[in-house]
Amino acid sequence: MATTMIAIQTHVIHIIKEHCQRELPREACGILAGKGQKITHFFPIPNQDFSPQSFSFEPRAFLQTLKVMRLEQLEWLGILHSHPQQGTNPSVRDISRWHYPELTSWILSFHDHPPQLSAYHIRQGRAVPVLYEVISNDIETEQQE
Repeated sequence: MATTMIAIQTHVIHIIKEHCQRELPREACGILAGKGQKITHFFPIPNQDFSPQSFSFEPRAFLQTLKVMRLEQLEWLGILHSHPQQGTNPSVRDISRWHYPELTSWILSFHDHPPQLSAYHIRQGRAVPVLYEVISNDIETEQQE
């Protein structure tokens, strides 16, 4: 069953923003992992599409990431990609190519300044926003989206 609230650590957001900024003007992508409902890790994966409007994981890097996650006993919680020119809503392409209803879909949009991060559950052709909280450690809450 999908969650309605998830937490993501501040340092993970910083790593995401740095990675996505480096990949401009193309979309960046990666895997979000952690335990329970807390995202504690971001694993960048090369975008083999080299496109500003689509992404697909480079297969070898993807498989290596899954191995590392298994070794570190991390759960796969979400997929992140950036929108260099679009807003934070999933595109028609994002929705039609989504095959992970149990995971959250995260989008970092550079359309506005500062960049905006959003999360969604995508099921049966619909994207539903997910509330998340940004935490700096196990107990302190900084902001809620």
